[in-house]
Amino acid sequence: MSDISSDRLNGCIRVRLDDGGANTLTTAVLRDLAGTVEEAGRSARGTMLCGGDRFFSNGVDLDWALGQPREAIREMFLELGRLILTLLESPVPVVGAIKGHAVGAGLAMFLACDYRYAATGRVLIGKPEILLGVPNPYFGDRLLRFVAGDYAASDLIYTGRLIPAEEGPALGLVHETGPKAEIEDRAWEKLISLRDLAPAAFAESKQMRLGGFCADLIPRVTV
Repeated sequence: MSDISSDRLNGCIRVRLDDGGANTLTTAVLRDLAGTVEEAGRSARGTMLCGGDRFFSNGVDLDWALGQPREAIREMFLELGRLILTLLESPVPVVGAIKGHAVGAGLAMFLACDYRYAATGRVLIGKPEILLGVPNPYFGDRLLRFVAGDYAASDLIYTGRLIPAEEGPALGLVHETGPKAEIEDRAWEKLISLRDLAPAAFAESKQMRLGGFCADLIPRVTV
């Protein structure tokens, strides 16, 4: 099964992480996902990013990573930064919808979306890297602090705890929650409403919100 699928409807593109399991990430998956999102930004009026019923993404594929040399791991994290920038700099609306857990780099991808919808029930989000004995990667750290603020972000990063998606709105991590059977439809409805805005006005408004933040990240992905 392909790791990524996409379909087009009503001028928008739905991009789905789709490996049939935990939707873990490797350099190749991150690169392919960035290319798909970049193409959607050129050819569509909006993008929805989603995953599976149990996992949106469980983050980096640790089994894969343990077999990689140091330079390959560095390139993988740079590719994550490029994907985050691609999502943030996309001129069209990007709406994320998660029906399953969004952990580590999976949460970073979700937070790079303009609007974020999450299913209720046992759907967990968080940044548990410290529990594995490694620091939170730079791009995920910067993005979590930008979205949630230093106080909430530091607590999640320093403890590594996973929280139910229902707690996400209070922290600014999630815009809306709802039943698993409905959440992608709600997110799609939001995307269609954003699609109908003046494209140039939306793109400029998004750039004003995120341009300075992205400018700080760009040197880190070009080294």
